[in-house]
Amino acid sequence: MGGISKALGAGVGGALAGSAGVPFMPEGTPWYGYLALYALTIGLPALLTYLAPKNQQ
Repeated sequence: MGGISKALGAGVGGALAGSAGVPFMPEGTPWYGYLALYALTIGLPALLTYLAPKNQQ
């Protein structure tokens, strides 16, 4: 359950980063460009956080 909550947190952080990147998109970017921006900034950190191995101490 801890991996899921961390992945959700990473996704929320990615959403904020994606929203910050929207003003820097070139003029005339099609809708799927924005979709790709959000898919990368939300999905990639969430996926990598979920798949990361646990810290062993």
